[in-house]
Amino acid sequence: MKIYNTSKSTKFLLVLMVVFLSSCSKEFIDEPQNTAGLPESIVFSDREIVQSFITGIYDRYKGQWDDDLTDGENTSDPDTGGLYAMYFARTVKGNDLILAPTFYRFDYAHDNRLPTFRRTSFTWTFNYEIINYANVLINGLANSSLDDATKKEFTAVGKAIRAFHYFQIALEFAPNYNTDRTSSRIPIYTEPATGSSAGNSPSPLTDVYDLILSDLKSAIQDLPEERLGKSYINKAVANGILARVLLVTQDDWDLASAAAKAAYGGNATTAVVSSNWGNGFNELSDQDWLWGHFQNGTNESNFFWMAPHVFTDHLTASLQNTYINTNFRDEFADTDVRKLFQDIYNSATPYREFVTTKFVFTFASDVPLMRKSEMVLIDAEAQYNLNNESGARDLLFALQKDRDPGATLSTNSGSDLMDEILLERRKELYGELGIEWFDAKRLSRPINRDAVHRVIVNVPADSELFYLTIPQSEIDANPNMDESINQ
Repeated sequence: MKIYNTSKSTKFLLVLMVVFLSSCSKEFIDEPQNTAGLPESIVFSDREIVQSFITGIYDRYKGQWDDDLTDGENTSDPDTGGLYAMYFARTVKGNDLILAPTFYRFDYAHDNRLPTFRRTSFTWTFNYEIINYANVLINGLANSSLDDATKKEFTAVGKAIRAFHYFQIALEFAPNYNTDRTSSRIPIYTEPATGSSAGNSPSPLTDVYDLILSDLKSAIQDLPEERLGKSYINKAVANGILARVLLVTQDDWDLASAAAKAAYGGNATTAVVSSNWGNGFNELSDQDWLWGHFQNGTNESNFFWMAPHVFTDHLTASLQNTYINTNFRDEFADTDVRKLFQDIYNSATPYREFVTTKFVFTFASDVPLMRKSEMVLIDAEAQYNLNNESGARDLLFALQKDRDPGATLSTNSGSDLMDEILLERRKELYGELGIEWFDAKRLSRPINRDAVHRVIVNVPADSELFYLTIPQSEIDANPNMDESINQ
C-alpha cells in the first residue's frame, strides 16, 4: 500500500516529534524542541509525550503539507496544503462562489479527479497518513504501561481522528452512501503500517461507515469536554462529527439530533451567538466556534496558504481569486449581518462583480472547522425528518433571528421547509466547509451553475464527478487493487 509505510517506527516518530515539539502557542503544548526524535517505547511511556504526539497530528492539519518530511523538499502547493485545502476544493465546486483562473481552478471546473492528478493524490495520501498516525496512537496506548484513565482518554482521541478521516475518504473517493452502499473502493486499516505491510483489498462502503460510526460512538463515551484548546477534538466535537456522518447515512435522525444537541449545548438561541460576522471571521475564541485551526501569525502560521481567508479577502495583500455569485448575494436580506458583499472592482466581467468581506486575511487568521450554528441546522434537519416541522422551524428561526433582526418565523412545510434549511446552511456556512457540495452529494441532488460563472458545469445528481478516482500511486503499490477500480 502507498500509505505511510515506514520500516522503522523511529523514523516515523522522529519526523512527527520534530513537528510537534517545536509548536509553542496558546493552542499547542509548550515543549522544548527535540531534534533527536523519540522511539515508540518512549513516546507511549509518558502522558505528556503522548499528548505532544497528538498535538503533532493536529499540526499536520494546518501545515503546508508535504508527502515526505524527510527529503528536505516540499513539493506541495497552496491548493493541497492541509485539511483546509480539502474543504476549499469542495467549496469551489458549487454555484455560490466563483473562482478566477488560479489556484483551485481545476477543482472549480470539476476537472481534477484523474488518478495522476495532485488533488487525487493529496486527498488520498493526506487522509491515510493521519489514519496511520491514529492507528499508531491506538496501538501504542494498548501496548503501553500507562494508567487506564490515560489509555481510555487518548484511545478515544485516536478513534475520533481515525473516524473523521475515514469519513473524508468515504466522501471523496466513493459514491453517495445511499446511492451505492456496496461500492468497494476504500481499503480499511486499523493497525499501523510497516515497511512489509501489503495493501488491503477495498471494503464495501457499508463496512467503512460501520467503522466510522463504531469509532465515534466509542470515542464519545470516553472523551472529556476539557481540552487544551479549540484545535483539539473533545466530546462536543466528536458529537459534531457524528452528527455530520448521520446526515449522510440518514438512518438515525434521533441520534443525529441528540449528537447535534450534545455538540451545540442544547440551547439553540445562545449557541448561535457570534461576534465574528463583520469582524473578519478569524477568531477561534468566538463562542460559536467548536473546532478550528489556530494561527498566531509567527511560529503558528500557514502564511499565504490558509483557505478560505487568503483566497477570498480582496481588501488586503492576498491571493484574491474568489468571487460571489450575484444570485447568491440576492438571497440575503439587507438587514442580514451575513450580507458582506461589495462591488470593489466595478468590473465589466460579470463574475467579478461581487466579493465577500466575510473573511479577513492575516497570518494570524484562525480558520473554522466546526461551529455550533451548523449543529443547530443539523438538528433542524433532523427534526424535519422526524416529522416535527414546528421544532425544525423553531430551530431555524433561532439562527435566522440572530443574524437578521427582520427575520420572521418560517411558514414553510414539506419540501419547501427542507429547501429553506438547506439554503440557510449555504448562507451560514459559505466559504467554510464546501457545504453546497456536501449537501448535493448526500441528498443526490445536482449542482447547476448560473450563467454568471466563469466555467459553467452542470453536475447531475450522483454523477461520478462527486468523487475522485483512486490514485495511480495506490493502484501501483497495492497488490489487491488494479486499474478496474476506476472503470
